[in-house]
Amino acid sequence: MIPLNVEYSSYSLKLKTPFITSKGAINQRYGFIIKISDYQGVVGTGDCSPFPEFGSETLEDAENSLKQNNFLTLPSLDIESIKIQLSKFELSPALKSGLEQALLELLAKYRNTSLMNLFGLNSSKEISVNGVVGFLSLSESIEKAKALMYSGFGTIKIKTGRNNFDEDFRTISEIRNVVGDEIKIRIDSNGNWNLNEAITYLKKSEPLKIEYAEQPVNTLEEFIQLKEETNIPLAADESIRSLDDAKRFIENDAADYLILKPMMIGGILTSLDIINQAKQTGLKTVITSSFQSAIGRKMDVLTAALVNNSSAHGLSIAGYFENDLIDPVDIVKNGKLVLRKDEL
Repeated sequence: MIPLNVEYSSYSLKLKTPFITSKGAINQRYGFIIKISDYQGVVGTGDCSPFPEFGSETLEDAENSLKQNNFLTLPSLDIESIKIQLSKFELSPALKSGLEQALLELLAKYRNTSLMNLFGLNSSKEISVNGVVGFLSLSESIEKAKALMYSGFGTIKIKTGRNNFDEDFRTISEIRNVVGDEIKIRIDSNGNWNLNEAITYLKKSEPLKIEYAEQPVNTLEEFIQLKEETNIPLAADESIRSLDDAKRFIENDAADYLILKPMMIGGILTSLDIINQAKQTGLKTVITSSFQSAIGRKMDVLTAALVNNSSAHGLSIAGYFENDLIDPVDIVKNGKLVLRKDEL
């Protein structure tokens, strides 16, 4: 048996400007840096940054659990033992993700290798990412889209779900006119529409060549019905918060894309299980960060590198923060980020 000590410290990161979605403004992110060490002092580090607005436990719940689990014992240090040990944290996905990251880093150190090599990634990887236009005025949205296009982004995600869809539609239409047909456009309402609204709004948007509509509705049943009513591909995000959630969407052919936030579904191991099952039925997966620290975002980048498809991922987060805990690996240039061999 391997006894392991668990320690944590809190952090907060302020955004340069608030990021506005239909769920409200994101001004600051809070979390915990978890350090797991063995009796020899070998340490693995992880990030736990709950986001209850998007489906995780609360910050207080995560801290209470950390206080109660300041010691772990594994029969051996390997991926299967890590999965088994952390299965009891299924209802605390951000905490599970942070503990998992720390244990995987510890495992990599035990094997004298990198996290990239641990997961079979033995070369540098170029990853396409999307730019995001949040809840801005029409003129600000157009200027933001232009800036993203001129910066080399080939995919732009537009936050939708305003109280008046006419404002959403005008924003999407004007951005499409500005960027032309070569730029892919995604829309994301964060589940702010009911089924009838989603049917009406997506039918109206079909001529705008939308790559996919992310989380237009909330339930599996609504996704199934909506898929029959629109030609716009559907992407499930907040509806996917566990492997079982993903299985239900895959089995019912309820979406065309699965949006995976590793922090929100319990870490990279669950994400990879979902990715592998989705591949078998032709569903694409897109990895998105959760506005956590650069420590946690390392795992998002690694997960995206392992997806191995051409979709743009939601990883252009680094530039939003006034400062960060470490130098980020997710620096985007020309709409892409490069994960270099053994960087993680």
